[in-house]
Amino acid sequence: MKNILARGGIEFLAVFLGIVLSLWVDDYRESKEINNRLKDDYNKLYAEVKSNILNINDIIQRNQKIIDNEEYLLSILEGNQLYKHDDVVNIVYNIVSPTFFGRTSAYTTSVASGRFNISKNDQIIEQVSLLYEHYFARLYLNGDLFDERIMDFKRNHAFPFFKPKYTKNKVDSVNIKKYFFSDKFHNGILLVHDFRKNYYMERLDDTLDHLIIVNELLEKIL
Repeated sequence: MKNILARGGIEFLAVFLGIVLSLWVDDYRESKEINNRLKDDYNKLYAEVKSNILNINDIIQRNQKIIDNEEYLLSILEGNQLYKHDDVVNIVYNIVSPTFFGRTSAYTTSVASGRFNISKNDQIIEQVSLLYEHYFARLYLNGDLFDERIMDFKRNHAFPFFKPKYTKNKVDSVNIKKYFFSDKFHNGILLVHDFRKNYYMERLDDTLDHLIIVNELLEKIL
């Protein structure tokens, strides 16, 4: 009887250990698969961040060039530069709003899968989330405001410069020059210049700084 009970106990223990081992193996395989997929997510995030750095640098350079041109116009308005009709027309016509809309598919896919938030790297979770949920969101909001200001400038301040951009015939250059030196145009160019230089460019610089932080963090773990 004792032998039967002992044998039964051994068999039960063997079955129990087999089940535990099987569950552990399954859990290990699942954990390893999730970690492999998470690493793949990080590689895609890294490529996305690098692409966004290139993109935002291009946007910064384009806006800086327009800032230089706007300051040239303001210098003319302040009497520090000579008025040159063709140059002024070309610069005013090309006052636009290059805005940043970054790639986000790698981040949104990882978050949607649930893998991103189970990472054990709290610093990565915090800084990457901050980049996409705060810096990108704030920059998009400022970009929309910037586009609105530029469209308002085009409609209400730059419209007289459209015709001379496309044709040289029947252009009233005297009245265009007079309008250029008016308070209305001066205030209009100041409004878009101030927003571009003191608000939108600062948001671009802030976002670029955080992109670089995230880029360096991802480099360390890949």
